[in-house]
Amino acid sequence: MISKLSIPRLYENTYTDSVEGFFLVYNPLSEKGLSVLNKEAAFLFGLIDGKKNIYDILLSAKEKDSSIELTDIIKVFNDFVSSEIAYFDTPKSKTKLFSKKPTHLGVWLHITNQCNLRCTYCYVWKTQDKMSDEIARKSINTIIDSAKKHGFKKITIKFSGGECLLEFPKVLDLVCLGKKLAKQVKIEIDFVVLTNGVLLTEEVAKKLKEENIRVAVSLDGLGKYNDTQRIFPSGSGTFKFVEKGIKNLQKAKVPFNVSITITSKNIENIPDLTKFLLKRNIPFAFNFYRENPFVKEVLEGDDKKLVEFLKKAYRIIYESPPRYSLINGLLDRVTFKRPHLYTCGMGNSYIVVRQDGKMVSCQMTLEKPNGSIDDKDLIKTMEEGNFVRPKNLTVEGKTPCDTCQWKYICCGGCPLLTFEQKGKYTVNSPYCSVYKALIPEVLRIEAKRLIKYGFNETKTDKQEFPSLLPLSL
Repeated sequence: MISKLSIPRLYENTYTDSVEGFFLVYNPLSEKGLSVLNKEAAFLFGLIDGKKNIYDILLSAKEKDSSIELTDIIKVFNDFVSSEIAYFDTPKSKTKLFSKKPTHLGVWLHITNQCNLRCTYCYVWKTQDKMSDEIARKSINTIIDSAKKHGFKKITIKFSGGECLLEFPKVLDLVCLGKKLAKQVKIEIDFVVLTNGVLLTEEVAKKLKEENIRVAVSLDGLGKYNDTQRIFPSGSGTFKFVEKGIKNLQKAKVPFNVSITITSKNIENIPDLTKFLLKRNIPFAFNFYRENPFVKEVLEGDDKKLVEFLKKAYRIIYESPPRYSLINGLLDRVTFKRPHLYTCGMGNSYIVVRQDGKMVSCQMTLEKPNGSIDDKDLIKTMEEGNFVRPKNLTVEGKTPCDTCQWKYICCGGCPLLTFEQKGKYTVNSPYCSVYKALIPEVLRIEAKRLIKYGFNETKTDKQEFPSLLPLSL
């Protein structure tokens, strides 16, 4: 309980900024997301120095407004504590935070190597190989059984390829089986189709809606910018087909988002594509191209150009933020959902199954199997198959990540990319400077969204000393 002698303190590495006359506060160790304070709450927050107690702060507040009472101050500081931007006595335990066992298992089912496109940067070598019905059904059975044994509460299965809609009847069969088995063992389950969008007919969209399957559609630009790198085997572009597929999803009210891969060939169009998607109320996520053995050309842009055009896109979002949050999709491999020690779920909460039933650590390492669905314990295979050496390397074991303000948000970036470009896992991402330049910009966008949609602008009676906006991500 807070008393007048209690001394509030700030968390280490807290980030603050001013946004539209409000005050942004982000604690990288918070599970509550960022906070946006109005001017009165910001004034009180600014008095926290680890020395002043609540009574000292009350006296300072009374100099501004003599009607303020101790109960008003305590109410605001209770808000600060519940929002995890300040604490009394002891801070939130990092050990307790990071010792939590994952309860959400991610699954990537690579059901086919076949594809109707030949995108210029694709990491999958195209063959006619596809997952048999036997392997597919066994994969679902074994994954759900393993998840139950290890205490997972939810499973998200992503169907991929190649182009998984070439095997749409199989996808529907596996969704039906997955729902049935998950219900039996009382595990929540959902499904996502990863598609290039070309095969999203009205009939397919209706079926996706009926089965409650979410969709991620790849689109890399408008017109020629998409058609330079997402092409049919003939070399012709796909934009008009993808645009039609997206309209079919919207018509059927299928939940979906657009996945954008940024390369040197489309980077200049990213701001216009952002405007296009915002206008149509379509959620989206930015991904950075990753080198792979099947691509001859170098596609990545330099850091300065990447920052320049992403900032232009961010400015467009900032000026007209949507009601839904984009914060976890605006910067490749950076997530603000909760503090974490690992960039992704690899070796921890993420299973990838190839078309032949072999397991791999990551969809980017399909040529390096480390087990199979025939193993006795898939979760153990997942944990032992982590290719990062030393195993269980966290961001706290990387240099200079271990001293970085943002270490629990980006975790040093993709370890595979870091190793390929720097020859070791124990260092920061090649995109480190990009992350540092853009993370504050992403936080400002989310703050602007909260200000626009999460705040009641009617004047508040002084006896109800105003403090925080609604803060949940």
